[in-house]
Amino acid sequence: MPLLTLETLQRCPAELLAPALACLQRVQQSWPPPHPVWVVPATLWHEVHPALVPLWEQASEQWQATAPNHTTLKALATEMSQRIPPLDVGELPVVFEACHHYWQQQGGDRHLVITSYLWLDHHDLPWGIGSASVLTNPSMPVAHHTIEVAYRQVVQARNLYTYWQQGWNVSNLRVAVLIYPLATVMASGWWCSATGGTGVAYEGVHLPHHGHLPGNAGVLPTDWQTLVAQCPITVQPYLWLWHQAYNRVWVGQCLAEPYSPEQPPAPLQRSIVGEGIPAAPGQAIAPALVITDPCAPSAVVGRILVTKTIPPHWLPLVSAAAGIICEQGGLTSHGAILARELSRPAVVGVPNATQTIASGTLLFLDGNSGAVYQLPPQPLRAEVTATTQPQQPPARGDRLPLQILVNVSQVSALRGLRSLPCDGIGLVRSELMLLSFLDGRHPCHWLQQGDADELRDRWVHHLTQLMRAIAPRPVFYRTLDLRAEDYRHLLGGASFESESHPAFGLRGVSRYPHFAELFDLELEVLAIAHRLEDTPLRVILPFVRSVSEVAYCQAALARHHLTQAQGIELWVMAEVPAILFLMSDLAALGISGITIGTNDLTQLLLGVDRERVLHEFSEDHPAVKGAIAQLIQQAKALKLRCSLCGEALIHHRDWLPWLVELGLDSISVSPEAVLQVWAQLTR
Repeated sequence: MPLLTLETLQRCPAELLAPALACLQRVQQSWPPPHPVWVVPATLWHEVHPALVPLWEQASEQWQATAPNHTTLKALATEMSQRIPPLDVGELPVVFEACHHYWQQQGGDRHLVITSYLWLDHHDLPWGIGSASVLTNPSMPVAHHTIEVAYRQVVQARNLYTYWQQGWNVSNLRVAVLIYPLATVMASGWWCSATGGTGVAYEGVHLPHHGHLPGNAGVLPTDWQTLVAQCPITVQPYLWLWHQAYNRVWVGQCLAEPYSPEQPPAPLQRSIVGEGIPAAPGQAIAPALVITDPCAPSAVVGRILVTKTIPPHWLPLVSAAAGIICEQGGLTSHGAILARELSRPAVVGVPNATQTIASGTLLFLDGNSGAVYQLPPQPLRAEVTATTQPQQPPARGDRLPLQILVNVSQVSALRGLRSLPCDGIGLVRSELMLLSFLDGRHPCHWLQQGDADELRDRWVHHLTQLMRAIAPRPVFYRTLDLRAEDYRHLLGGASFESESHPAFGLRGVSRYPHFAELFDLELEVLAIAHRLEDTPLRVILPFVRSVSEVAYCQAALARHHLTQAQGIELWVMAEVPAILFLMSDLAALGISGITIGTNDLTQLLLGVDRERVLHEFSEDHPAVKGAIAQLIQQAKALKLRCSLCGEALIHHRDWLPWLVELGLDSISVSPEAVLQVWAQLTR
């Protein structure tokens, strides 16, 4: 994982800076700013970009015969973005400490400016190609995430098209990131030093980016022209950004000329073709692929998958797709969970989607609103939409009434995990993690064919990546909760998953005596991972219905030295209503806590199917809330810790204060919900 190594702008060698940054460095030598200034020099991009060059060269060769369209650009952008590894926070804590010192001295507003600079062969690329952000009251996790996003935006589809259109060689591309704090800013503006003409000035902080200048914003101090004249501007073909605060003016940035396309894109025409439940945030523009049976993942790449429902073993298809549309399911369906795990925009519960949408139709999928639009076919389109800045959490030192954990099962979801202000991974759905490396084979088929060692090594590799990414915070690992109907379709699955197995018959811990070899292999994986990593490990048993099941698992864990004496805590899922009557006996066995699973608890209490029923499936039902309250109260009385896993508190705003009042110890939510919970807890 590359480190975020930051240099002060004045000390950074000029050869590691964009020409515009080198100019800024010279100006600030004679007229230093009142705040510290840092850069992430080009050395970090040197570590990242070699993995991207082969992808670009292969695509460029193909585009010599056929010009790129939006689908191919989006697919390439996705693949290149995935090749950029997560960035370790490195020296960012030191930088943030200096920023806080500056803000405390200045008082007033607190801003952090983060701008990326791109250049080729000693020539700046236009500032519409890079990115610029002004974070207000920033936190270190949000700043870290913004820096990672700045690097991923280098290979966004719009930029890739511009590189190809202009004939720019991406293998020679270089990137640096400028970072500095600001206090209260009274006005800002820019001018072209080549002509000496002064540009428009504004109240507050405004950064030119996205290839256009914003409009005039307000009244300025009467002496601003005099102050601007004091700036030591040399004749350079760049735009300069300045800030005025406390009657001081300084040069804040030096930018290249904006990129203006020859013909601005026409307004996007679209017509709505369906609406459903927004199950995973984000937006996608891609052709549709309508399927009712699984297909090769390669057929789904760069397309929006349209289907009736998505079972867990379709994970490779969801991973390859640009977005997901399902006729059935709700927020807790497996399709919605997979989409959130893999950060794919998704809309579920779209009536007759497979009949009203044809394969090849160009769609605009809005996972934020739940709308699906049809677009007219054309080679390339881009729609500029306002992006909302994520809510920023308070400093991690602030004490919250409960811990916030995050649900993560896929290694691909680790990007940005270190930046999230969470207290650990609250749920690893091991059966979903397994699907990412089973190669379409039933796990027992691996054992039957003598491939147990390879399966174990893959398992250990994925689990230790999760543990390493969250360390030193704990990982709550839920042991396999396989369902016969989901795994029967895998290679060899029919031999192990009989059609006679009822949906809830062999589920969770009840399977382990029947598949003892697989359970033994899983515990071996946990033991190896525990020895390799210092990350605290909590083992959660799923779908517990009896005390004897837990005792069986406890004895198996002890054989692998996975006991409390070795630092392993044993927890159980509280999702089968029977556990309401077993708490005292489970506490007597020595479990450390319970994790309330709202999805299955709701399904079993109300007798509804989470995959097909929409409105009737509600965790806000009084019976469900009553059971949750009783579980928390029992856990407190028995001195057991209690966590809750699910998205209910995101959809029902009164849940969080209610759970805090009950004394819940922690909640575990999807990554995109963490900041929402922070904001609600600190109001």
